[in-house]
Amino acid sequence: MSGTERHCVQESAAPRRRGRPRQITRERIVAAARSLAFDELTMQAVADVLGVDPKALNYHVGDREALRELVAVDAFAVELNRIDLSACGDWRDVLRRYATALRDATVTLGELVTYFRLPASGVGALEPVERVLQSLVDAGFSVPEAGHVLRLVSELGHAAGREAVFRSGSREHPYVADVSAALNTTAADDFPLLRRVVAVRDTAPDDGQQLDFNLDVLITGLAAKLSHAS
Repeated sequence: MSGTERHCVQESAAPRRRGRPRQITRERIVAAARSLAFDELTMQAVADVLGVDPKALNYHVGDREALRELVAVDAFAVELNRIDLSACGDWRDVLRRYATALRDATVTLGELVTYFRLPASGVGALEPVERVLQSLVDAGFSVPEAGHVLRLVSELGHAAGREAVFRSGSREHPYVADVSAALNTTAADDFPLLRRVVAVRDTAPDDGQQLDFNLDVLITGLAAKLSHAS
């Protein structure tokens, strides 16, 4: 047998090395989950996209509920990171734009909105927060006051987004439906003003009017507080 033949035999006899298993990370899990519709978002479906056993996801994601929460946080942070608050010099403009961005980011969650809670995590969500705080401190608010304002504005924006999601799935907001049901148990001439308010809320789209009103009241009060302190 020639040297070349012996070399070929040795090569063919050598066992093949198995490829390294694909590394699973939270980033890869989220990327795979993005390709799935909400009603398809399960551990098995994500594992199928990644080509791994569902048990391989357990280290990063405990169950389907945790998976959906992870995807909701990621979607929110990505959307919120799109805004640029650096061009807003006045703290009032910063608050308005931030609240509006929170509402819009919440709306993009759609059915995932029930799996998301403030505060949002992730660097993408923290950078706008820092900009809001800086604008408030620069305007003369103390750090604790800036923190309180941030929390209030965040809650207003997030609540407006959740309400928009609820209304998109049903013409009647669930809160309005509850009040209407309670009013139906009373005499027709009872609570006339509340009936008029419910009628308006039930038939007219919000179009951001409630959030604008909330921000007007908040900013007016904050400006008066700042003026009084100076």
